[in-house]
Amino acid sequence: MSDDEIGSIIDDHIKKTSRLLPDSFETDDLLDDLRSHIRESFSDKVQKRPSEDPIHLIKDVLDDLGSPEEIARQYGIEQIEEPDTRNSADKWIYYTMRLMASILVVVLASWIASTITEGLVDFNFAVIMLLAFAIFEWYVRTQQTKDA
Repeated sequence: MSDDEIGSIIDDHIKKTSRLLPDSFETDDLLDDLRSHIRESFSDKVQKRPSEDPIHLIKDVLDDLGSPEEIARQYGIEQIEEPDTRNSADKWIYYTMRLMASILVVVLASWIASTITEGLVDFNFAVIMLLAFAIFEWYVRTQQTKDA
């Protein structure tokens, strides 16, 4: 049995598994780790039982690892987000503090911009523009965390 045939069996198992998983960077990392784990386990089995048929050994490794469906199911379970343990009052405090900090930064930055430019940048205009940027940033961040 050549290394190419063993590699082909491993690649087939990885391909079957990848079809069941979402297409993402995390999945690519998982598949790379899975491939490394299979190769390491196979090498260990070959060292421990050198007289056995390599096909039997690689099938043992894959059986121990689980079917592609089992791997995908376990991956899905691990991907479920843990429930948010903060209670409603804590969330309100957190968001209120974030809002207050944002307003403070906007007002301070506007005052500094107005002072440094000796009035060329209107304080009220700077506040409005920086608040608009802060709201836009908050919206983008919210969308990114929903997609993640």
